[in-house]
Amino acid sequence: MELYQVNFLPWRQQQIKKKIREFLLFCFVVCCSVIIACIFLLLFQQIEINDLKNRKHNSQLQYEQIQQLTLQITAQQAQNNRLMNKKKQIDSIMENNQFLLRLLQNLSTITPPKSWLTNLQLMDNKIEIKANSYDFQDINSLSLQLKKHPGLSDIQLKKISRMNQLNRLHLTAKYQGEFDE
Repeated sequence: MELYQVNFLPWRQQQIKKKIREFLLFCFVVCCSVIIACIFLLLFQQIEINDLKNRKHNSQLQYEQIQQLTLQITAQQAQNNRLMNKKKQIDSIMENNQFLLRLLQNLSTITPPKSWLTNLQLMDNKIEIKANSYDFQDINSLSLQLKKHPGLSDIQLKKISRMNQLNRLHLTAKYQGEFDE
């Protein structure tokens, strides 16, 4: 015996099919919404990644510029220090030259009228003076005047001699490089 199944409620079958279609449509809409949301999230994440890459690139450029500026400043400071040292050396040389100029100007007043200088040499911080005179007192006076000079120290008499009525004086002294007149 065969049993036949007869559907007495066809409207039920249609309702089940309709619910299945609605469920599938709902699942499709949900899947599409999830996919669209994922695409938006991916796009926003990509935009944020690009923004971060741009910031990183800009930061690296700024860092490199800062490094270059730091190197330039360091080089300029080194150059400034070299120039300041050079200026100090030049100032010291100028001060020394001013002292020597005043010393030479004073030598004309220190040297007695009947005496004359035959040799004046500068070596390191020493000055060597040779003078001649017909009068021994003038030679002695010159030696004493040089000892009183404020810019000269450690005056050493090297030689005093007399030859054919001519008195000769040879002495050395250290000069400090500055004195007040």
